[in-house]
Amino acid sequence: MSRLLLSCIAMLVLLGFSVVSEAQQMYRLPDRKALKHVTTKQSTRVVDSKGAKATMDYYSAPNGQIITIYSLHGRNFAFSTHSNSDVQGSYRLFMDMTGDGNFQETRGGNWQVPPWVRPW
Repeated sequence: MSRLLLSCIAMLVLLGFSVVSEAQQMYRLPDRKALKHVTTKQSTRVVDSKGAKATMDYYSAPNGQIITIYSLHGRNFAFSTHSNSDVQGSYRLFMDMTGDGNFQETRGGNWQVPPWVRPW
């Protein structure tokens, strides 16, 4: 009986480790002081309704990566990174889904502005 109980506890511990390891990793917004500002653009393509324009600030990092910071009404809601030498293979998008400054990597090409950013 004690062996069965001990094996059940061991299985639960192992299961607990696998659940923790599958948690979404969070990232912080890159430090703009360490980046060189390249350009700023406005786009309605990024925003999903009401004709609002998102601001996209493009930066160059010392390692050659291009970092784009997306904002709407002064709120940074996403950033992306890519390498000019391998745009398709290195593009990564990170979004702040809750407004707490923690960004998580977003998979897939279709995405929407998080609800906390939208003024409507």
